[in-house]
Amino acid sequence: MEKLLCAIIDDDDISLSIIEALALKTDLLEVKATFNDPMKAIAWLSKNEVDLLILDIEMPTISGLEMFRSLPVKPAVIIVSGKAQYAVEAFDLAITDYLLKPVNDYARFLTAVNKVLARRGPGTTSEKKSDSELFVKSDSLLLKLNLEDVLWVEASGDYVKIQTSDKTHVIYATLKKVEEKLDPVKFVRVHRSYIVNLSKISNIDINNLEINKRIIPISGTYRDDLLSKISIL
Repeated sequence: MEKLLCAIIDDDDISLSIIEALALKTDLLEVKATFNDPMKAIAWLSKNEVDLLILDIEMPTISGLEMFRSLPVKPAVIIVSGKAQYAVEAFDLAITDYLLKPVNDYARFLTAVNKVLARRGPGTTSEKKSDSELFVKSDSLLLKLNLEDVLWVEASGDYVKIQTSDKTHVIYATLKKVEEKLDPVKFVRVHRSYIVNLSKISNIDINNLEINKRIIPISGTYRDDLLSKISIL
């Protein structure tokens, strides 16, 4: 499979190095250039094309979002930011995904890259998957689940429970493995033991959220990622 050409722009050199290492680890991306100066990136992009930008927001001279708006040719974008507050504005620009710093979860990064690949058409993702369905093992059968019916996913020892409105499916897997199969726009990790379907959340407080009368804990580690993916008035 042909790799995606990408450029990484972040004024923090340490963050830039970490993101580049993650990009190379996927074996799905060819890093054509890295920049800690957004103006230099704009000049380079005026003469070069890439398939993907991995872009910070708060930078000197011009923000990442302003920079993206200025580009005549707009590639796919994964935003990497230390703050969740720009998420609504970013998704209005049709970015592919929004990652919160520090970006040190390879599985989460890979999910974002796979989403870019999925939007480019069938047969390009490293792990082919449907955005709307998932097959799970049940004894000697493979059962098809409509992901729209999934309420949450819960880790339970060496197993994972996939909860729908009428049934709990128990499979032998890790939560991280299941997370890699889910669309990060529709599902979000809120706790080391829980992934939830964003569309099923009825309310959120400081420490918990509720789905179908079930209270699910939110850990501080994942709170900002959750808030970045919902619209708040």
